Amino acid sequence: MEKGFILSLIFAAIVAIFALKNGDKVLIDFLFTKVEISQAIIIFGSAILGAVTVSILTTMKNIKFKKEIKELNKKINSIQEEKDDLNIILEEKERKIQFLQDEKNIKDTYIKDEEETGNED
Repeated sequence: MEKGFILSLIFAAIVAIFALKNGDKVLIDFLFTKVEISQAIIIFGSAILGAVTVSILTTMKNIKFKKEIKELNKKINSIQEEKDDLNIILEEKERKIQFLQDEKNIKDTYIKDEEETGNED
């Protein structure tokens, strides 16, 4: 199990014990009205509201991360395509260089043979 889940269960147990030990009625003063309610209900309600808030914020953060991952994957694909295109160009240039070197070697050999043939006459 995840450590976070285990810690959440432990925290929930602590809150439950605390709420049950503090079950007296308290007066809650809202802006326009006053309500007398069990302190345990207030504690549970506050804990649940906090958990929901954290859950919503975590979900929003995860959505943001997934969107960022998607954008970064698009960039990676674009850069990979550019790299592949540049590798193709590089291979073409290397073939052209090799062709020109071979052509030069053939010409050098021909010139050398001509010079040797010319010196024998």
